[in-house]
Amino acid sequence: MPRVMKFFDRFLKGASDQSTEPIDAPLRKALVDLVLGSLRDKDGRIRVEDAISAAATIIAERCIDATGDYPLRDHDLAPGSRVFSTKANELICGDVSDGGPSQVPRDSIVDILRGRLDPTLYADADFPALSEVFKQYAARIGNAADWGKVPLSVSQGNLPFIMPLRVGYETRRRVDQILDPIRGDKARCLRIAVESLADILKMTASVIDHKLALMLAIETINGMSKTAPMTEKAMRQAQANPAPKAG
Repeated sequence: MPRVMKFFDRFLKGASDQSTEPIDAPLRKALVDLVLGSLRDKDGRIRVEDAISAAATIIAERCIDATGDYPLRDHDLAPGSRVFSTKANELICGDVSDGGPSQVPRDSIVDILRGRLDPTLYADADFPALSEVFKQYAARIGNAADWGKVPLSVSQGNLPFIMPLRVGYETRRRVDQILDPIRGDKARCLRIAVESLADILKMTASVIDHKLALMLAIETINGMSKTAPMTEKAMRQAQANPAPKAG
């Protein structure tokens, strides 16, 4: 009996590794510059956890765009609501969640990330167990305190300050502009976003624990790829109907 073709296989069938295309490097750099530029404070400082979280959120939005489960930019889901997606799982790691990062399919998000990172800095053992990432996310569904955020396993002191839902909304238009030359190739857009995260992980390797960095990155990719983004329409509605002040 022939194997049933998974979404991941269909999505990447026939796609070649285009990371060496001349246009990809400047697009990747533009995404890195966007992340760092949007987070720099008045003293020029950037918090590492926020940079990793922001880059991972951009990947998650490209996942939503790629799966086609619903439109990234114009949907009727409540922003911040959780939306399970087996297609997102397959983009993250194919159909492998119990094995290590060396066992995931080629060109999955984990494989691209692993291939771009120096194994002497980010070893396979530093990657979180994917099955635990998925279970931990599912266990926190419905927690009102998590609205706009990602259920994370990192310590309180390593939580990002800036809400990922906000990051996705505020960077989306610029990300779309950066990736506009290749907008029709969603697999390539996703790859470049993942490579930009790898570049940020390389830049910050000397100032953050590598296991913590990868946990934050992969849990954010998973969580935000299964979270309905804020849209322009929802933002206009929220501004027209502000919540009453307490007291």
